[in-house]
Amino acid sequence: MKFVALVVITSAQYEDRLKDVAKEAGANGGTILQGRGSSLGEKKSFFALTFEGNQSVIIYILEEKLSRAVLKSINAEVEKTQAECMAFTVAISHIVGLDRELIKKFEESIKQEDNL
Repeated sequence: MKFVALVVITSAQYEDRLKDVAKEAGANGGTILQGRGSSLGEKKSFFALTFEGNQSVIIYILEEKLSRAVLKSINAEVEKTQAECMAFTVAISHIVGLDRELIKKFEESIKQEDNL
């Protein structure tokens, strides 16, 4: 069983909607980091105050096949709403600390798929 980290970087205003989309596609629980973007280009200002916007980084640890379904759902939402977002996966070669029930659930789903 292969796991990947699905990383979603988005404007804070789209965070809740993209979390909902990921959950509907099967991603349960993620880690959210708050940040702010930096750009080498022209910065927007309002009354001489520079604004670079808040960013949310959502990280999900998912089984590889499930990550594809979640990524496709996120992509469909981004195309539909023009949400500011970038999402990608990173392969995980070693992992500890996953919930045993989660691992068992993935193993059972793989067995069911093999029986079809």
